[in-house]
Amino acid sequence: MGTDLRFVMPLLRYINRDENLRVNYQVLCSSLSISVQELQDTAVLVNEIEPLLFQDGEYLALYKKLDLLDPKVIYEGISQRGRFALKDVTTSTNLELIEEKDNLVTGDALVAEIQTEGRSLRGTKWHTSIGSNIMLSMAFKFPSHQHLLGFSLAIGVATVTALEFAGVKDVKLKWPNDVVYQDKKLAGILIESVPSVDGSVFAIVGVGLNVHNSKSIAKVIDRPYTNLEEMGYDFKRNDICIALINEIKYVARTFAKSGLSSFIDNWMRHDILMGRNVEVAISSHRSVVGRVAGVNRQGELILDSNVGRTAIRSGHIASIH
Repeated sequence: MGTDLRFVMPLLRYINRDENLRVNYQVLCSSLSISVQELQDTAVLVNEIEPLLFQDGEYLALYKKLDLLDPKVIYEGISQRGRFALKDVTTSTNLELIEEKDNLVTGDALVAEIQTEGRSLRGTKWHTSIGSNIMLSMAFKFPSHQHLLGFSLAIGVATVTALEFAGVKDVKLKWPNDVVYQDKKLAGILIESVPSVDGSVFAIVGVGLNVHNSKSIAKVIDRPYTNLEEMGYDFKRNDICIALINEIKYVARTFAKSGLSSFIDNWMRHDILMGRNVEVAISSHRSVVGRVAGVNRQGELILDSNVGRTAIRSGHIASIH
């Protein structure tokens, strides 16, 4: 994919505002202050990310109305106002906040329409499209790394709660960082930490959530996944983004006071692994097999096996039996 994405979102927003979703080439060039060649190159870039545009004579048109994010709508919907930004393009919303570590304020929120290098907890790529998912990162300050134990599970609870408040049913949590529906991944969570200038630590909370169908993502995902549209829900991304930000802020405040203990019961109610036999990959050379008995207050997965009870702090579910 090409690297010059600066005109992608201005172009899409312009056409998306048109009643017929089609605008004359010359009008686009004039309005966006770009050449015909730049316009054509940008259209190619768009379709490399997601097949959205087609040429209709002297017009450039969208196949469908796009559900684009609106920073004013989101900001006005955020409770206990904090700093919020929407970027057209970024490498990674988490990485961008990490790079701003000296200027962060607790509760800072960043969303991007296009993320070129998004990643998950295991280092795999979080695939991006345009107008179909939410890529949100937030920053919260804690006294030390020790205070972050279990925070990713609390954010999982926040994500599920935000969806349930919106009316989504039967979503579950899969240790350590997935939100799932019928064993299909709906959302992923990635928490990274960065030291603050005063000796404390910022937790950078990344949440990627699938909202609408995406042809491009469907072609490259190698494991079961789903989105809210496929589940039968008709949500606007603005509304889901607001719900996530508000609930994550609430959960972060509560977690700072009482840790994971306030969220254990909620996690257990949504735990898709409880009572199931799993294999947990600890590293590339070591795995543990056992029956899931829940999680503890440090966010560790508790496994019962023929050698006794084991608490696992990090790893990923390699298989479920």
